[in-house]
Amino acid sequence: MLSVTREGAYGDLLGRYFELPSAPSLVMLPALDAPATGAESFMAPFVVTRITCLPNQLGMKREIPPEDAFLVTLHLVGMRHHETWVRGRPSVVRGYVPGALGIVDLRDEVASYLGNPLDALQFYVPYALVRAVARAAGMAHVSGLACAPGLVDPVMCSLGAAVLALFERPQRAGSRVQQHLALAICAHLVHRFGNNDDVTAAASRWPLQLQHLQHLH
Repeated sequence: MLSVTREGAYGDLLGRYFELPSAPSLVMLPALDAPATGAESFMAPFVVTRITCLPNQLGMKREIPPEDAFLVTLHLVGMRHHETWVRGRPSVVRGYVPGALGIVDLRDEVASYLGNPLDALQFYVPYALVRAVARAAGMAHVSGLACAPGLVDPVMCSLGAAVLALFERPQRAGSRVQQHLALAICAHLVHRFGNNDDVTAAASRWPLQLQHLQHLH
């Protein structure tokens, strides 16, 4: 895994990669140290950033330096032309409807080209968090997240609407409401998009194991 000491690709730093002066964000699970037992926990924050690029802010954006995290994009408005670049080359070129998802692995030196205005929620999901949620649900072999670009997932659309409501009514970072919502989002992402075949058997264990994860906070 990469050794990353700088701030992650969220908030104003993510905004700068999109050539924005700032970007509103919610720190839904604050960064915590690993517990005394040595179990891997939420060692990096779970953060949602809203990225909005207007018609005069299109074109090629800055490459995001690699780090041990995923960036899950939930498009709030449709766009006809978007390019995801990986290691200096176009990887996915397509349009997106409102509610469409995209997941990128930030180890891959990712950048974006915007052919149309963008309004999206960007969920910063550290590898450590994916592994902690997966293990709690008995899905120890999950090592990442992936989905077909442009997939519309109704559950993520509903969770995204709840996140937007929090942007309108800000609370302190890591409030109980934010933590519960963050854990619901992470659980869904791992269950729906985790790269593990043994998903069905683990699904029944979510309620009990999510309570355990909440006690870590």
